[in-house]
Amino acid sequence: MIDGQTLMDQSGVQYQAHALSRGKAVCQVDNEPAQVSQCFPPQQPYWALFVETGGKWVNGDAGGFTEAKLHDGDALGWHYVAASDPSPAPPPPAQVLRGAGA
Repeated sequence: MIDGQTLMDQSGVQYQAHALSRGKAVCQVDNEPAQVSQCFPPQQPYWALFVETGGKWVNGDAGGFTEAKLHDGDALGWHYVAASDPSPAPPPPAQVLRGAGA
C-alpha cells in the first residue's frame, strides 16, 4: 500500500498542492495552469481527483490526494475540468507501463 502523497512525490510529476482542513488538494500539474494564485479560483478550471480501483474510476476523497490509500493495480488520476461541470468525467483508464515497477 502507498499513500497519495508518497505516490505523487515519487512520480516525478511537477505539482503544487494546497492544504485543506484534512489533506491536500492539487492546484497545478505539469505547470497547468501556468500561474497559481489560488487553488480553486471562482469560475476557473480545477484539477479533479479520481482513484482507479479494479479498473473503475471513482471521485477522490474529500480529504484530497494525501488521504488516498492505493494498493497494487490502483491509480491516482487527475482531470482538468471546468468549474461549471457538476459531474466531471474521469480520466481514461490507467494502463500498466510494461517494464515499470518492481
